[in-house]
Amino acid sequence: MGCLADRKPDHRRRRSGCCRGQTFVEEPATAADRLFPDAGDVGAYVWQAGFLSSGAYTYDTARNEFRQRRKPFASGVESGQFGVKSDRQRLYVNLDWLRERYDAPTLSGLEVGNPRGNLSLPALVTRYLFDSRFICLRSTVGEVAVDTLTDVVDLYRDDIHMDEFFIDARGVPVGKSLFVHGEVRMQDGRPTVIGTDETPLFISDRGKDGLTRMLRWTAAKYGLALAVVLALAGVVLL
Repeated sequence: MGCLADRKPDHRRRRSGCCRGQTFVEEPATAADRLFPDAGDVGAYVWQAGFLSSGAYTYDTARNEFRQRRKPFASGVESGQFGVKSDRQRLYVNLDWLRERYDAPTLSGLEVGNPRGNLSLPALVTRYLFDSRFICLRSTVGEVAVDTLTDVVDLYRDDIHMDEFFIDARGVPVGKSLFVHGEVRMQDGRPTVIGTDETPLFISDRGKDGLTRMLRWTAAKYGLALAVVLALAGVVLL
């Protein structure tokens, strides 16, 4: 395990690079203890809000099981203070670029039960962060009904059936092996991996090879985006 980076940063102390190492968590993400009660401290997670689709089932590859299909209506990412450490280096990770790229809400800004806002649209016309091609998180999964997060999310009305709404999540727990690729900058005096339009941020708990396989599978599934996805795979493989 280790980190590789350009040794010639510019005057603003930036460089691109990748790192694979153990996750450290200094501050857990919001409500992570409820979504991942058995995982220890979780520094970040992507989440998806949805409701059950009556009579429809699908195979969940992260859980390796069939489960009732969810109809998603919102997705985002929560993060505390975390990063990746190897024998040579300790890098923090900032997920703001992903949040901004997908215009993703925070859990505290999520409104549940609004019939106008909680619409599930076809996958081809949505850009949910939960299914982002920049994220490959499969090892640590969580799920809760919204009634366990009433102090975090906003409820449209007090009388909504909260047990019909769910939050699915995939997390980054302490001690997990993590591959990160992005641009390294000094933020608050700490070397931090971020994403930019020139150097996208990739995160994978399946390593570099697992991330590349996911990108190639995405290219095969969505032919219209083939060139874009293959270009992203090329960035990771460099």
